[in-house]
Amino acid sequence: MRRIFTITALLMVCAALCAAPSLSTIFPNFSEQQIQSLMQGSVFEAVTSDGQKITSIAPRGCQGMNLAAKSDRLYDGFAVSSVKFIPYPESFQSLSQNEKEVYLYNLLRSVSTMKGLQYISHLAGEKPTTLFKDSYMISNPDKTNSKIEDPVSSSVPSRFDCYAYQKDNRFGSNVYSVKYTIKEGDFLMEISNYTNMKYMGFSCVDKGALHMYLEVIEAEEGFVLFTNAMVSGREPQVKVLFITVDLPSAFLRRTTALSDWFEERVNAQ
Repeated sequence: MRRIFTITALLMVCAALCAAPSLSTIFPNFSEQQIQSLMQGSVFEAVTSDGQKITSIAPRGCQGMNLAAKSDRLYDGFAVSSVKFIPYPESFQSLSQNEKEVYLYNLLRSVSTMKGLQYISHLAGEKPTTLFKDSYMISNPDKTNSKIEDPVSSSVPSRFDCYAYQKDNRFGSNVYSVKYTIKEGDFLMEISNYTNMKYMGFSCVDKGALHMYLEVIEAEEGFVLFTNAMVSGREPQVKVLFITVDLPSAFLRRTTALSDWFEERVNAQ
């Protein structure tokens, strides 16, 4: 009898440890109204150049909180961030935990599916515009023609690094280093510019100065998507000919497009 009780207790402890955290646990400083607003589709944003704290919207106990703390300490540059909630699609709920992990891992590495991704462009009059005219993984960061297929795995490591080429609507052709860090239902995708980024032919962001993140967290109620972009050594506004480019707005639109890409992909399955 004692053995049965012990086994039952251990199973209950394991279940508790493996259970996904609730939204109220991930966002302990959010009011009940804010949690409800998040679940109903509201997106919370923060921009350091506007005097806002990224930590005010970052997911507690997740990889994103460390990024937020770093963003708030970034004095020579700026950072933008957003958080949104996506209900689990029925197809995802029917998977085992291992199948869910593999599914998310492969989805986040399907870089080629970003080709044709839309975003809301300020210069186009706040209308949907194609963000990436091309997008694919490459085997050699110094050769944009070293195109490879999106990798597909049957298991999930704790870390994976690769390179990607993307032809941006405004920033032209760029190579990025892409790193994935996975920690028990917490998937972090980090995108850094391997090449200098230019706007209309003028240097805009130096090599390695951009770090853009998409974090996907499995919560009890659904997915939490936390995005972040940090740009160091650059003022928020840059003048190109007769145009003043607001970089925080430009990169917030791109991180928003990243989270929209994930949402479209996960709901298309």
